Amino acid sequence: MKKITLLFLTTLLALSTYAQTLGIARTGAPQEVPFAKPFVATVEVTHPEGQAVALLPDSVSPDFTVAQANLQPVSPTSTQVQLKILPFTLQQSTFTASFALTTNPKVTTPVEIPLTVTPVQLFKDNDFKEIRPPHRPFDWVLWLCILLALVALICFIIWWVRRMKQPDARLSAPVDNRPAHVIALSQIDALVDSGLWENKQYKVFYITLTDILRTYLYRAFGLDVSADTSAELLRHLKTEPQMGSFIQSLRSFLASGDLVKFAKFTPNEQTRNTDITVLREFITQTAPKPAPAQPVEVKQ
Repeated sequence: MKKITLLFLTTLLALSTYAQTLGIARTGAPQEVPFAKPFVATVEVTHPEGQAVALLPDSVSPDFTVAQANLQPVSPTSTQVQLKILPFTLQQSTFTASFALTTNPKVTTPVEIPLTVTPVQLFKDNDFKEIRPPHRPFDWVLWLCILLALVALICFIIWWVRRMKQPDARLSAPVDNRPAHVIALSQIDALVDSGLWENKQYKVFYITLTDILRTYLYRAFGLDVSADTSAELLRHLKTEPQMGSFIQSLRSFLASGDLVKFAKFTPNEQTRNTDITVLREFITQTAPKPAPAQPVEVKQ
């Protein structure tokens, strides 16, 4: 009795195991396929009755890519699978993949399809000739740059021609041959009458006033203090013997100008008049004296 029971259980286990198995009935695919060109392979998978199967994507060999997989049942125990495959190798290779039961993914079956992947056939015909002209895309950016360069060149030529036709202002301007102190005093008068002070343009007024001093020093004594600060200008004046007595008054004059130009100080009319008086006295008293006339000898 025990032997009969053991035999019965063994038979049931074998039937249960058979009922859960998968298999590959047949495969169909070309023997040679071109590189990177899709081809179709057919696989018939056998499975337990009424079960469904699926392709395991991670099981596909790395030299191939499955672009599409169509599964179509052909009987209760078999399913036909059409695979659209792209080969990415140039050699004899084998496409491998696995199928599994959808109800029990642990039950799988592999499929192997041997293939020879060949290079892509290129068109070669020595008699073939291109009759169309070579196509060159229109580069509008390049032409735009060329056009702008031409316009700039034309404008430069026009400007240059007009400039050559105009007389040089330095040659046409009259030369002021008056003494340096006379020019400086006339510039002070013109500044007072310019209306800058009345229009509250104090900064421009004092810039012009100090420029008159710097220009006078250059014309009268050859001292180039155009780029000097107030302190540097005073150091230059200390080296001139005839100007030593004016250092204190000029220091006050230059301090007033620096306050207006750099500290946005608003001077009053008394300060302006004092600074103008200081500058006038300095120019008048330091003006170079004309050389005495030499007596003319009269021949007897």
